[in-house]
Amino acid sequence: MSTLTPAMDSPIAMPETKKRPRRGRKANKPDIKPKKGLLLDELGDTLVNQLCAPPKLDDPLNVSCGSVADHLRSNLTAALTTPSCTSSSSSSRTLTGFDTTPPTSLDSREIPELPSSTSLTQAKHSPASDGSSHTKYVDSEHASVFSLDDFSTMTAIEGLAAHYGRVAHMGILDRSYRFFVNKKRTAALSFKVQNGVAIVGGDPLCEPDAVAGLLAEFAAYRRRHLWGIAFMGASESFVRDVAQPQGWTTIRFGTERVLDPQTNEVLLERGGKRIAVQNRQLLHPDKGGISLGVYAPTIHGTDPQLQADLVAIYDAWRTERNCSASPQAFITVYDPFALPALMTFVYTRGPDGQVNGLAALRRLAGAGYHVDPCIAAPGSPKGISDLLLVAAMALLNRTGVSYLGFGFEPLQVLAATDTSGMPGPLANLTSDLYAHAFRRLPIRGKKAYHDKFRPDPAQDSGLYIVFPGGFPGPRHLLAMAHIANISLRKVFWTDVRSWALRRKAQASTEGTADPPDRKDQTSAS
Repeated sequence: MSTLTPAMDSPIAMPETKKRPRRGRKANKPDIKPKKGLLLDELGDTLVNQLCAPPKLDDPLNVSCGSVADHLRSNLTAALTTPSCTSSSSSSRTLTGFDTTPPTSLDSREIPELPSSTSLTQAKHSPASDGSSHTKYVDSEHASVFSLDDFSTMTAIEGLAAHYGRVAHMGILDRSYRFFVNKKRTAALSFKVQNGVAIVGGDPLCEPDAVAGLLAEFAAYRRRHLWGIAFMGASESFVRDVAQPQGWTTIRFGTERVLDPQTNEVLLERGGKRIAVQNRQLLHPDKGGISLGVYAPTIHGTDPQLQADLVAIYDAWRTERNCSASPQAFITVYDPFALPALMTFVYTRGPDGQVNGLAALRRLAGAGYHVDPCIAAPGSPKGISDLLLVAAMALLNRTGVSYLGFGFEPLQVLAATDTSGMPGPLANLTSDLYAHAFRRLPIRGKKAYHDKFRPDPAQDSGLYIVFPGGFPGPRHLLAMAHIANISLRKVFWTDVRSWALRRKAQASTEGTADPPDRKDQTSAS
């Protein structure tokens, strides 16, 4: 103490130090809440973990084809830091850094050849694996036409669809469509006959240099059945390289919208804040109580109960949609498990454990995917379909996929450049008729729905109707209307009712107005 006293009494005192706040005091600093992580990280890791379950090698569907599971199995093994990854494990890792879409095992293997005509004919009445008997469609004159019921050709169709498939090939999952295969078994097309016209869905499933030969063989087959031909949903490249050089009639009727899971603003929560808030509420255990799952038959094996639940949701959704007062245009009836090796399914379960939502991802050419359907079960909480779409993007984000076909958006009007292969007066008439019919179809809400999820305009592409025989006749127009689920009769009666209402309103307006002579008499009196 004595040694410190002189120092304290001297005029050169030690400088005062600032008082330190008491331990535990916040020192008047504002509370800084930790920034929330992106829902992308949580969803992506959860779904990836479920897809990394040990494969069931004894399952016949465990083939390397085109599902998201194939991407993960072939390209993400090196990115996983843990020795194993199962659906029950939890992880906070973020798998990013994929600048380009990685190749899959499909890119390095040959397309499986289809069975020969003889084997197809012999397998016409072969029993199914479950012991039941299936009658498979095989044309007696030409064994190159068959349906999805022919199990012996399923693998080959899956391979062709994975290499060359586009969004417009959605009909390959519709059992009302048939497949024509060339003699070399290296090319195919899917078609449906309406009003004596074979409507081909999308481009031929083959290399560009094989298109001419495939169409020539199909023309010979059609002549035996007296069928015409038209294309629904042809691509810009098919129109440019095949249709226009031959002077075929082409009409652009829509635009394919595409989401980029690597840069999507809604997924990265740079836009669509309401969707993000709604998704968090649905996933909160004490609020929505919704959980997400993923199912890929190629890696999980066949789960009959889950498949039955997913099909039941789709059937219930279709029933509710078909019972609506307004007609539905451009509808395809899917069998979600017709080509299982192409498919990956993201689904939701409610707090009761019941499946209540479904998003189906189909593999396309160029390591892209198409999401359709993306639906919620009738009576499920609001926002389930939005959550499923975001979850699907999160899964594809983790696999480096940058192309997710979102559906097509019909054009409201046809510009001069949207038609080719027809004289000017016919082109103008076609544009007028198209605009007239468009205003009466229940398809104008698609743009608003698409824009909500911020599609990538750089990946938009046109979709075309193509008539190889020149300007279409009544038979071709009726066939196209039937395929698109457009009732020309309803369009006609809508016009009649609209005209009647206008006449009634005009008559009512004229009846309430005073005649000129009555006005004169009133003023004179």
